[in-house]
Amino acid sequence: MAHFLRDQQIENLSITEAHLIHLSDIFLDRAETLRALLRDASQNDEVFVTYIIRFDNKGYRVFSITELLKYFRQAKSVERVLMTVESGQSLRSNRSIGTVMELRLDEKDPNSSYLSVTSDDKDWVDTSFCAVNESLAKYRNRNHWVRTAWTTFAVQLIGVTLGFILSLWAATKIAPKLTIENAFIFSFLFVLLIFSNIWTYLNQQIIRLMSNTFPNIKFLRVDKEKLHWLLQAVISGIAGAFVLYIIAQAASFLVELLGNLISKSS
Repeated sequence: MAHFLRDQQIENLSITEAHLIHLSDIFLDRAETLRALLRDASQNDEVFVTYIIRFDNKGYRVFSITELLKYFRQAKSVERVLMTVESGQSLRSNRSIGTVMELRLDEKDPNSSYLSVTSDDKDWVDTSFCAVNESLAKYRNRNHWVRTAWTTFAVQLIGVTLGFILSLWAATKIAPKLTIENAFIFSFLFVLLIFSNIWTYLNQQIIRLMSNTFPNIKFLRVDKEKLHWLLQAVISGIAGAFVLYIIAQAASFLVELLGNLISKSS
């Protein structure tokens, strides 16, 4: 293994064709610098720049940004893009030694996007890592506001609150039709039990929908992402309107329920 390593997980990026070209230019520049370092050290070793793109359930390894962009443009859905600078020594040793710089951008798996640079030359590692990382910082999106534990908590809290209010409302409708003791409590617990089982499934689907609509990495292509932006706007609007509606209905129902309880106790 090389002496120096810097790596970092990549999060919350929107990647366009222009961004890929810019990143490719950085990789080509770092490859040229590496070749010069190897010549100065009298090491007769090759340096390779490769690209991998996976789309529509198939993948290709190419050797120029032009070829990469050809597949990028024709794809229905881009899943993953990798850019790599690698020395011949690294290839021959299966990356046990030698120099490697790799950027992986994965739209399907939010935890597998990373930037990794390793070499025996510390300056080359630091300069290469910073060059790519500074460029990636310009491609940040705002999806991190949705992709947090607080969002999951908010969805769960809203769902539980909705289930409680729905159970109370349903119990007030069902209880008068039952001829058993504690009909209201029985109806309330029955509806709450049904809702809790349904919510376990619905909660997973809502989180998955939000994750797909606001992905960690998103590849944006001309005239092919209008539906994505529309879906984001629709979901954001529906979520906002739904939250306000639930708050209004909950407040109205609780006020009415408290009023009935007070009037009965009087």
